[in-house]
Amino acid sequence: MDAGVIDQVVWAMRELPGNPSAVDHVDGAAAANAVETAREKVASGIGARPADIVFVSGATEANNLAIQGALRAQSKKGRTRLITVATEHPSVLTPVAAAHECIVLSVDEEGRVDLGQLEEKITSETALVTCMAANNETGVRHPITEIGKLCEQHGVLFHTDLTQLIAYGEIDVLQSGIHLASLSGHKMYGPKGVGALYCRRRRPHVNLEPILLGGGHEQGLRSGTLNTPGIVGLGAAFDLRRERLQSAGEIGGLRDALEKRLVEDAGALVNGGGAPRLPNALNVSIPSVEPLALMRRLSSAITFSSSSACSTKSVEDSHVLEAMYGVGTARTRGAFRLGLGFGTTRKEIERSGNLLVEAVSEIRKARLGSAA
Repeated sequence: MDAGVIDQVVWAMRELPGNPSAVDHVDGAAAANAVETAREKVASGIGARPADIVFVSGATEANNLAIQGALRAQSKKGRTRLITVATEHPSVLTPVAAAHECIVLSVDEEGRVDLGQLEEKITSETALVTCMAANNETGVRHPITEIGKLCEQHGVLFHTDLTQLIAYGEIDVLQSGIHLASLSGHKMYGPKGVGALYCRRRRPHVNLEPILLGGGHEQGLRSGTLNTPGIVGLGAAFDLRRERLQSAGEIGGLRDALEKRLVEDAGALVNGGGAPRLPNALNVSIPSVEPLALMRRLSSAITFSSSSACSTKSVEDSHVLEAMYGVGTARTRGAFRLGLGFGTTRKEIERSGNLLVEAVSEIRKARLGSAA
């Protein structure tokens, strides 16, 4: 979390003890004012209106509210089909699978969805198309604006998970034809456990049915006492985002340098490397090298992952890489991902490259020795 965000969260914890839903006393009114200020910041950051923003606990809840809430409302009109993509986050794939009819679109070897295939699957019974803006494992970006325009042409709701994109790329939900969008604080240097759902309230007015019932908070869409410090922190993260976006290209340059080193000196294959990607993401497979072997050797020096941290406690092959390269393939089994950030330095990149190349060489020598 950014130090400036931490300061705002601590301030809110100390100075805003009231329930923001209890505006009839001074403490509640002060908390409500802080929440609405944050709502304006989030809305402004994505080209929305404040009334379109619903605060939730994170992108997982936002995805579930968007998908389940839209399906329940659209089912009353006879629309029961959901369309998504094989590389989506589990918090999308799981609720989609519970629909009366779900279509999961395949991707190419770069991890991109085919727009022609998508259009073929849209019918008068389609309730919602959901496709993330950028993948959480590979950083591969989907053509969100084109998908949004396609959905608008067919009168179908479009939901996208903006969690990965929001810290490193611009987005205008109205211009992109997006009706529903999920956001999470911790991916943009804000607090964990807070996020937002963008739900368009006009042209068209998107109807959702709540999945959490209670006091009817957040326009009746998300009951529960609001997390005032977290929401203030999310607003603070959006304050910092604008300036940070100017240096996203520098992160991409560092990523490219590390990628080049691993390709040239370790024989790495870049997963999704031929597609537009976020500047902070690097997902590679190194032939004849198991990711866990690398992690054991480098766990005290580099933090990286061999599978999605959002799926299970056990290490399994990535469903994202399986969709791109097949189940049980060497490339899928050997994939691992490295994530850069705004605090990453060139010195860290050079050191990481040296450590990874050296570890790969040692693992390969050990394999040759055991084979002999």
